[in-house]
Amino acid sequence: MSCDDETTTEEEATTPTTYCDGDRVNNCWVEGADENGEGGICLLDTMTEEQVVFVLQRDEQARADLRRVTTDEYLKGLADSVPRLPTGEHGDHLQQQTNRNADSLPFYNQFRGKPPWTG
Repeated sequence: MSCDDETTTEEEATTPTTYCDGDRVNNCWVEGADENGEGGICLLDTMTEEQVVFVLQRDEQARADLRRVTTDEYLKGLADSVPRLPTGEHGDHLQQQTNRNADSLPFYNQFRGKPPWTG
């Protein structure tokens, strides 16, 4: 069998070899690319789904960059469907609302300001 005998299907020819087949310029999912987006490493090719979800939950810029950098419909669906975790003051407010009860007292009040081992 010679090299001339090998044929490539149309699907194989159009299937991207990387998930970063879109706009690679100034994108957090591409590491080490030049100013034109050439070269570099596509981080999506090296990450698991759980790692991608972890990043999307915490970084809104990564969510926007993911929509630009890939044509993969599953990854774009993750960018649209993974909820953002609460941050900063919003998260603190949610925690305060969860901890607030009409009949509750602060924890330090239970021991009247003294640690339990002091008697």
